[in-house]
Amino acid sequence: MVIFLEFVRTVKGMDRNLLEKITEEFNSLRKPECYANIKEVKNDYLIIEFYGTKINFACCFDENFIDYQYYLKDFSGLEFSIKEIKREGDKFIVKYIKKEGK
Repeated sequence: MVIFLEFVRTVKGMDRNLLEKITEEFNSLRKPECYANIKEVKNDYLIIEFYGTKINFACCFDENFIDYQYYLKDFSGLEFSIKEIKREGDKFIVKYIKKEGK
């Protein structure tokens, strides 16, 4: 119980170390097809870059963005929505906004 409470306190401040652990767990199950990289962390939003093998930039690659959103909720208890998705060459840049009151 103490570990969980410490975890919740850490997340409320958008702790980068926790986000790195979430990203590492996400990548461990998806690499090389999809690989997430933390680009920017603020109190109310995150920007994550997604890379992967070129063949997976076609059908269903965007499901990884939603999966990452679930990882954020499951590991931190915070809810995020996808605000923006941009493609830049061989990567996607996804902006997640923290939901109000969460």
